[in-house]
Amino acid sequence: MKIKRKMLLLPVLAFALAGGTAVVPASAKSASEVQIQLTYGNESGISGSSVGKAQIKNGISYMQASLVRPMGIEILWNNTDKTATFSGWNKSFRVQLGSSTGMLDGKKVSLGGTPYMADKELYVPAKFIAAALEGGTVRWDPAKQTLLVNRLHMYRSYSEAFEGQVYSLSLDSGELNLTTKQKTTHKLATLDRGLDVTDFSFEHTPAGLTLLRVSNLYGEPHVFADYYTYLLKNGSVIRQGHTSTYTSFGPSPVWSDGKLVMNDGQTLRLIEDGTGAVSERIDLPHLMGATVTKDVYYNVEAVYKDVLLVRPTDTALLTLVNRTTGEQTLLYKELLSPELQKDVEQIDYMFPGDHIKLTGRKGNVFTFTVNHMDGSGESVFTYMLPGAE
Repeated sequence: MKIKRKMLLLPVLAFALAGGTAVVPASAKSASEVQIQLTYGNESGISGSSVGKAQIKNGISYMQASLVRPMGIEILWNNTDKTATFSGWNKSFRVQLGSSTGMLDGKKVSLGGTPYMADKELYVPAKFIAAALEGGTVRWDPAKQTLLVNRLHMYRSYSEAFEGQVYSLSLDSGELNLTTKQKTTHKLATLDRGLDVTDFSFEHTPAGLTLLRVSNLYGEPHVFADYYTYLLKNGSVIRQGHTSTYTSFGPSPVWSDGKLVMNDGQTLRLIEDGTGAVSERIDLPHLMGATVTKDVYYNVEAVYKDVLLVRPTDTALLTLVNRTTGEQTLLYKELLSPELQKDVEQIDYMFPGDHIKLTGRKGNVFTFTVNHMDGSGESVFTYMLPGAE
C-alpha cells in the first residue's frame, strides 16, 4: 500500500550516532536473535502484517522499532539526547537509549526493559509496543521460533499546512481536523473510513474563504477516486461536496462564471463566494432524463451558462448537455472515427471512458484531446455547438 508522507521517517541509518557508529552494549551483542510477526488492522477492514528481527535479552523480548511504520507510525530520531519519538493519529510515545522509562500519550510509563542499538537499529521492548499500539499480548510460537503480536491498531494520517494552519486527516477513521495558529484543534468533517492515497489542494478565494479539496485514490491499481470539497469560513465548513468517480474520468471544475462549483454526483450547486449561499441547483438525473438513479454518479467536467459536460459512471461517456432543453450529444460519436468509436464501445472495466478531455472553449468552439488506447499518443479535436456560426 502506497501512502504519501511529508514527515521524516525512520531509515535504518537514522540512528547512526554523530561522529561514528552506534556503540552496541555487550549484553546486546550476546542477545538471542529470533523473528517477530506483527498483525494489524483498522475498523474499515484494512489489515496487514510485518515480519522482522527481534532479540531476547535477559528474558525480555525486544523488537526493531522500524516495524511499526506500516501501522502509520512515523519515527523521528533526536541524536542529541538519543531519543526516538513515535507519532501517528492521536498517538505518540517516546523512548530513550539506556532508559527504562518513556512517555506514552503524554504520560510517563515503564517500558519493561531498556531500549538499545544493535546493527544500527533501535530495539524497543515488544510488550511496550504492543501496549502502546493497543494490541494483544506478546506470544512465543516455539514451532516457528517466532514472537507473535496480534490485533495492533493503525494510526495512519496525512497532514499539510496552509496559511499557518495545519489540516490533518486520519486515513483510518476519516476524521479531518484543523489546528489553528493558536495551537487549538477542532474537527472539520468526517470522510469515509479506510482511506488510501490522499492529497490536499488549497485555494484562497477572492472573497476571503478557503477552498479545500481532498482526493483519495483507492482500489488496485488505484482505479477509483473520491473527491471531497470543503468551503471554509473562519475555520468552519459552510459548504461541502463529495463525488465518487474513476481515475480515468476528467477533473471536476472548481469555478464557473465567478461561482464555486460543488457536486455530490446527483445535485450540482453553484455557490456564491464570500457568503456561501447557493445561487443555483441542478438536478443531474432529471437533466439527463434518467429513470434509475441508484448507484449512478454524474461527474460534471465543465459548467457553462448554456451547457454542461457530464460523464455518468454507468456509461463513462462524456456527454454535452444543453442546460435549457436537456438535449444530449455523445462527444465520441462526433469526434472519433468509426474505428475509434468501436474501441470506445469495448468497455474497459478498470479504466472506463472514452479518454476525451476538455482543454478549452472559445466562443462556441470546444477543444478536446483524445488519448488513444493503443498507446500511440493523443489527438486534438474541435467541436462547434449546433446552430452556432
